[in-house]
Amino acid sequence: MIRFKMYFCLCMIVYLSACQQEDNSLSINNLRIRRAVEKKKEVYATQILEVCRRDILTRADLYVDSLITAEINFQLSDSIVFPPKPGKPLWPGPIIISDTIRARPINR
Repeated sequence: MIRFKMYFCLCMIVYLSACQQEDNSLSINNLRIRRAVEKKKEVYATQILEVCRRDILTRADLYVDSLITAEINFQLSDSIVFPPKPGKPLWPGPIIISDTIRARPINR
């Protein structure tokens, strides 16, 4: 019985000392903290890439739509014939106004 108690106490001491070997510090050297940080980094990178992809697809849609619109306008303007621009008339010279109007005083 005494051997059993001693053996049990020895096993408990070894077990507790083995459990205390784990690094419980709050630094990046702690394996649990490092794993949690890496997991958060992966989640953040995934979210940023998703937003970036969505933004790129939106911009690409707008760019392609504008290219298609420009091509349609070009095709339509190519088939419509506009008349040539009329020529500018010649300059008739300076306009001379004869001084036949006399100024009258303003009556109040």
